[in-house]
Amino acid sequence: MRYLTYCTSAILLLLLSICSVTEVYAQRFSEYQKLSIRDQRPPLFFDFFVLPGDSEESVQLVSAYSFSYRYLPFKKLNQSSSNQDPAKAFFSPINLSMEVFNATEKQLRKKGRDVSVEGLETAGRSFWEDTAYAETYEESQSELKFLQGNLKVDLRPGIYSYVLQMKRGEGTDPRMSRTRTVRVESYPQMETGNVLLGNSMSEDSGSKQFKLVSMGENVKYGSDFQALAYIPNYDPSAEYTVKINSLEVSGKDTSQTKTVFTQKLSDEDIHANIRPTLKQNSEAENILELSPNDNGFTYALLNIPNSTFPSSFYRLSIHKGSSEKPASETTFRSMWINMPRSLLSLDVSIDMLHYIVNEKTLDQLRSGSESAREQKFRAFWEKRDPTPDTEYNELMAEYYRRIDYAYQNFTTNNTIGYESDQGEIYIKFGPPENKERRFPANGSTIEIWTYPNRQFVFRATTGFGDFKLVTDQSQ
Repeated sequence: MRYLTYCTSAILLLLLSICSVTEVYAQRFSEYQKLSIRDQRPPLFFDFFVLPGDSEESVQLVSAYSFSYRYLPFKKLNQSSSNQDPAKAFFSPINLSMEVFNATEKQLRKKGRDVSVEGLETAGRSFWEDTAYAETYEESQSELKFLQGNLKVDLRPGIYSYVLQMKRGEGTDPRMSRTRTVRVESYPQMETGNVLLGNSMSEDSGSKQFKLVSMGENVKYGSDFQALAYIPNYDPSAEYTVKINSLEVSGKDTSQTKTVFTQKLSDEDIHANIRPTLKQNSEAENILELSPNDNGFTYALLNIPNSTFPSSFYRLSIHKGSSEKPASETTFRSMWINMPRSLLSLDVSIDMLHYIVNEKTLDQLRSGSESAREQKFRAFWEKRDPTPDTEYNELMAEYYRRIDYAYQNFTTNNTIGYESDQGEIYIKFGPPENKERRFPANGSTIEIWTYPNRQFVFRATTGFGDFKLVTDQSQ
């Protein structure tokens, strides 16, 4: 994992000798809240690209998108009907519209808020509406479950400004609006082909279906993916090579660094005379149906070993022969969508190891410059990686996921969740097989956590969710 892509040191040094217990608690609690605020993973993604139209002189301008459930305002359905589907206990309606306007070169040069469609002639419109459903409240807050959809407008080559508007939920929820200007080329006129990112290729009733990632220019960190690259003016007698280079991104500046992957295309990678059509499958996922067509185009289907790449930014390009100019090109980011918040600060991540290492080891990990501490932290987890051939470390991810869970579920006015007795047991042993609460007539509430060969008993110490471990029994 390229840790510093996401992580910067943010924890303040605490002078424990002059701080009261209350002050220490407040600062630690505040530090974790800062990590949550700094966690700016996007809850919604938009892809904008073009597909072949019905004729050589037309294209489809496409917006494919996915919305994380945690972004959508869910409401609980009325459960009065006995026929109510339990999978639809919570719902969230959403609708989008895209209006496209004829624009000019002058409009194309404008950026950001300077883009305006006032006085422009409408070239096309598209609308989409759907409803997301969740079975439980927890599912409605998931950042790994998405609602997908797409909008399409048929256009001729030219310059266009488009306005995308979105309305979430019911009532008067304000609309989100985006305005952009683009130059649209016909497929035969393209000098550099576009590249679409997907999860898999499958067949259904004899038709090939390419399932799109639909995460903007992002792919899931730690997972391989596929790319469908349009190659204009494909020459079957030439040799084509795919390259992936890592990118150094600083503000608006992007520089290409080392090559992390290169491979020559084989005949099996090439798919000629196909026309992709954007649809949704039975799971309501965005797919490209790849249909044979005498007036189709040539694409390369690429298998990208993203599980071996650090989480970072990359440029994917296909080159004909020794040409430096790419025949096809795109950029993408390998993003850890549900990265534990406790990994957003190197110092916090090291401190959280105190549950599983002794103080001597902690002192060693804490010493040195930030670069030295990062190297030692990475080495610590690399030794414990159950899949050393991949970048994603499942054991590390699970450990810090438990810390986040403890913070979110066991924090009270008196104790930070990961410092509570229940939090510590959860971090060390994970979720119990069974959790039971008892309410004695003449005593405090008791909670019993049962594991395959162990049982922990906690007793409530306040009326605000604070539980103390009173029994640790091996079975």
